[in-house]
Amino acid sequence: MTNDLPASRFRYFTPALFVLTALWVVIYLSVFPEPAALAARNWPLVLIGVLGAVIGNITAIGGGLVFIPVLMFVYKTDPLSALKLAFVTQAVGMSSGASGWLRRGEVPLKLLWWTIPSLLIGTLIATFVFHPSGMVVKSLFGPVSLLAGVLTLVTLNRTGSIDELPRKALLPVFFVSILGGLITGWVAIGEGEIIAAFCMLVYGLRATKAIGLGVVLLAVNSIVLALLHSLYFGGVPWDMAIFTMLGVLWGGRLGPWLTQWISVKQSKLVFACIAILDGALITWQALRSFF
Repeated sequence: MTNDLPASRFRYFTPALFVLTALWVVIYLSVFPEPAALAARNWPLVLIGVLGAVIGNITAIGGGLVFIPVLMFVYKTDPLSALKLAFVTQAVGMSSGASGWLRRGEVPLKLLWWTIPSLLIGTLIATFVFHPSGMVVKSLFGPVSLLAGVLTLVTLNRTGSIDELPRKALLPVFFVSILGGLITGWVAIGEGEIIAAFCMLVYGLRATKAIGLGVVLLAVNSIVLALLHSLYFGGVPWDMAIFTMLGVLWGGRLGPWLTQWISVKQSKLVFACIAILDGALITWQALRSFF
């Protein structure tokens, strides 16, 4: 069991959660025409948002693992629009979860000075130099998802023993974070799991510290990407994103809250299987489109 802090130290329900939900209702009713009809059509996306946020904030993989396949295969959304939805949704869900990990004291704050600048380098290269396309999303999402699932399985029994990395680890972590930023800019997932797995496998960082770091980095990454694609590139399917955003608002804090009561190992095993199945399905579909 992962019970590093008493349950009383981290509560799921907070006044901010209800205030933000009320704000969501006001925005939804004010901005979207025919809100009842839209809700009747897209309400399942709220549940998808909750699931994606729980996965993203327990394993640091990212809710895009759920959002992109569901949007592509169930809602028949084009891959690039699904990617943009994942960015804006993760910006909410991972931020909600990151606040929980920070409140639990499970984020090695000194590492953020090295990893946030480097992830921004990778993100900006992926966004402006090698801009993602529908083909890039379809081609890379499957392999990255498979990699994330395998990394999760590899770290399954690694609990780690240190809370801070040695100074010699800072430069390697810097470059790994650039790679994570690149991948996340193309497929919405990658930064959190790659950096968490690297810190655990190479340096023995404690699992909860590594996951907390991964969640915060993916939150920062998602916020930057959401702003870039919302304000500069456009094309976000807001009629769908508004529902996934409500789901991740409530699901984001659920991840760090649940880790006080359930085994991280068991949850990572389930989510690793989801990532591998996801990756296999997307890869198979991508290969079919090529041949």
